[in-house]
Amino acid sequence: MSFFLEIFLYLAAGTGYWWWTQNLTVFGLAPNLLFAAALCAAILAGPVKAVAWGFFLGLYADMLGANMFGGYALTYSLMAYAVHTLKRHFDMAGLFPQLVAALALSWVSMFFYQGLSLAFAKINPLGLKIFLVEPFLNALAVPVVFQVFYGLKRRTGIL
Repeated sequence: MSFFLEIFLYLAAGTGYWWWTQNLTVFGLAPNLLFAAALCAAILAGPVKAVAWGFFLGLYADMLGANMFGGYALTYSLMAYAVHTLKRHFDMAGLFPQLVAALALSWVSMFFYQGLSLAFAKINPLGLKIFLVEPFLNALAVPVVFQVFYGLKRRTGIL
């Protein structure tokens, strides 16, 4: 039963991200809810499930984009692995560590994806306003997504 609930949560995260970017952008900017969901899943889940969530959420982001296919899947998988490794040393369930992790990992993920894109596809997908504003939007979205995921984990046992 929890497998089907996780698939539903994955589809809900993807649908929420798509809907938000289509309807609620301000000056073309929106928080990356797929990044937030991958980060929160990495905080709450075990190592295999965290990397799997990162991979499949990144794959969904790749399917929505027109850039290099597989870049987000690799980026979010590595981010989930790094978060799972770091959560042994830090309490990632608190608000401040989530804000710092979301801010820092947003920039690291953007740099990594930018490097992949320049190395393999020779394109520059990252704009300056996205680089300067989206990490702060992600930092605001991560605690909200974390509370939703944590509540679902306590009630249903998923993640």
